[in-house]
Amino acid sequence: MGELRILSEQTVKRCLDEEIDACFEVCAEAYRYYGRVGSVLSEPSSLYLQLPSDRPKKCRLKGAHFTDTGVAGFRLASPGAYYTWVVDSQTGQPEGLVAENWLHRRRTAVTGALTLRWLRPNLGVVALVGAGKIGFECAVALGHAFPDASIILGCRDEGRAELFRDRLPNSVSSRMSIQAIEPAIRSAEAVLTITKASAAFIQGDWLRDGSVALSMGGVPEFQFSTWQRSQHFVLDDLGYALKQGDLHHWVKSDGLSVEEIRTRTTALIGDVALDPEKYQSICSGLTLAVIQGMAVCDVAMAGLVLERASALNAGRVVDLDSC
Repeated sequence: MGELRILSEQTVKRCLDEEIDACFEVCAEAYRYYGRVGSVLSEPSSLYLQLPSDRPKKCRLKGAHFTDTGVAGFRLASPGAYYTWVVDSQTGQPEGLVAENWLHRRRTAVTGALTLRWLRPNLGVVALVGAGKIGFECAVALGHAFPDASIILGCRDEGRAELFRDRLPNSVSSRMSIQAIEPAIRSAEAVLTITKASAAFIQGDWLRDGSVALSMGGVPEFQFSTWQRSQHFVLDDLGYALKQGDLHHWVKSDGLSVEEIRTRTTALIGDVALDPEKYQSICSGLTLAVIQGMAVCDVAMAGLVLERASALNAGRVVDLDSC
């Protein structure tokens, strides 16, 4: 069967923490691959397993192929632990097992920043709502994608927000102000949300005309009025979006139909990646984007870190024929 390279969280971060340009490029290429090929995800795109425990716990499996770099695989998310199993896209032979707790945060952040850069390349003010671990990576990615933009951190707890800002690189923190959520959103040309909210808290009429509302969380964040106000809609994977996040909530609680979603979809993120200038001109009004993360980007990022680790002789290599 050959050899399998196993990478820990520490090794993954050491290989890619300073390689943000490479992370942007590999995710952009993965989205362009999705735009060209179309069918790149497993069927179904996400598979859930409810564990028979006292507290509800769920495992999730998502697969994809990315033959441009010769990799395919599956991302397994279990309670508190994330891994990507990487195989050769032609032979299916195992190549690596990559710890992904940090890597999926970096991937989420990069895909959000890419989406905004493709839709609004000249953003002057962007709001971030979410000050958790993924939010930290989002702030870094936004700072990288928009080096001249002001970043507003929308928050409920100013003290916590200041601690969050203090941990960021100076190149980002020096451009970040802190405001309450409503004025932050009213001031911004784009809003990225990645929270653990229990109920939608952003009203549609807070959003500026011509702005972008980027919903990335797996929980309800934007009220249904955001959908009703939006003139354009960009999506990554409908199957996954119907299982969690704003679309799931609107279908479940507000009467939104799957057919209406399909009819209203302006573009998939793969289409935008292939021709961003086209969608910059088309999506001139209020644009809603639901980008929650595709396995093709997880596989692409895992392939990238395996490549870097191999060059550094990092990680642990297991001979599958003799272990």
